[in-house]
Amino acid sequence: MAGTSAGAAAMSTPMIYQGRNNAGMLKDEIHITTGLEFLHNVAIDTHFVARGRIVRMAQIIATNPSCIGLGLEEDTAVVVTKGRELEVIGSGLVVVLDGMGVTNTNIHEVEPGKPFSIRDLRMHLLSSGERYTLPVIEQMHL
Repeated sequence: MAGTSAGAAAMSTPMIYQGRNNAGMLKDEIHITTGLEFLHNVAIDTHFVARGRIVRMAQIIATNPSCIGLGLEEDTAVVVTKGRELEVIGSGLVVVLDGMGVTNTNIHEVEPGKPFSIRDLRMHLLSSGERYTLPVIEQMHL
C-alpha cells in the first residue's frame, strides 16, 4: 500500500480532516476523525516541516497520548515492515512525536479556542536510512 499527502494521512488511526497549516495552538482548531487504521495508534501528517504542522500534531498526541505522531516531509516516506518497523526513504525528514512519556497536558480542561499545554513530549528527527520501531501498545482486554 502507498499513499501521498492525504492518502498517507488516511492510513493512520486518528486522522486530521480539517485544519489550517499553522493551526493547532488552540484547542479544537483542528478536527480529528478515525482514518483507515492501517497503522494502529499512529497519526500521520504530511508536508510537515514545510507547512509548520508540528503544533497540530502535538494536539493530536495531547488528546491521544498512546499514539505516535509521524510527520512526513515532502519527497519523504516511511516503508513499514512487520507492521511496526519503519525505515525512512527520500530527501527530507520524518518527525516522530511520542506522547507515551507525557507527564501533563491541560487539553481536557481548557475551553475550545484557548491554547493548550503538553509536557515531556518526545521528538525524533529521522533522515533517509534511519529506522524506528513503533512501540507495542498493550490493548485492554475485558
